[in-house]
Amino acid sequence: MGCNKNDYVFFMELKNEATGLGWDDAKRTVVCPQEWWDEHVVRCQERTGKKCNHLKFKREGPKHLEDLHVIFHKVHVTGASASCAGDISSDESSDDNAVPLKKLDDSDEMKLASLKKPKASKKRKQPSIKNEEKEEKSPFLRLYKQTCEKIESGVEKITSSVEASLAPPPTNLVPTISEVMKLVKDCGVKEKTALMHTTLTLIVKPDFREIFSFLETKEGRLDYLAREHQK
Repeated sequence: MGCNKNDYVFFMELKNEATGLGWDDAKRTVVCPQEWWDEHVVRCQERTGKKCNHLKFKREGPKHLEDLHVIFHKVHVTGASASCAGDISSDESSDDNAVPLKKLDDSDEMKLASLKKPKASKKRKQPSIKNEEKEEKSPFLRLYKQTCEKIESGVEKITSSVEASLAPPPTNLVPTISEVMKLVKDCGVKEKTALMHTTLTLIVKPDFREIFSFLETKEGRLDYLAREHQK
């Protein structure tokens, strides 16, 4: 199969201009009435000044139309763009609209070279051993270092003090009345007794509850309540 781009372009022009008319799958071409062809041929010849190239497809479209679609599907209907694979040029293409490339002068080339040149990375200079020895021998530098260390130590102490002052207060260690009442009953104090009356008058005091809860044995708690009752 030859690669005929011109026939494909002419046929696509015809198909585009005959949009809305019929199509014959067997003949692979558009179906147009004779009146349409008469008017179209006149318009085509007036526009191009040549014989209308669409007449060759009046009865039958180009051969191997499907393959031509694959090869030339990106070609514009005017034929002014791409050519078929293997062609060097197209009859309809032109170099009149080509834009010449501007040649770089010497100054532009120098600027481009400077932009492409990688910048040297700046390396931080490490203090040499000699500089460290000089700092150790200098009394001013020693005093300066000592002052900085004292300032840092003072700042740490102040920070710790502030954090301690902002810390939440410790949990109240004084037991509640209900907690102490359980201890009172465990050590054998009965209700409706004089000892229970004395205990109830003392239990409202936080100091009493704290001391009473620190006693380790039931006997010790009962003895403590009895002595308070005798006062």
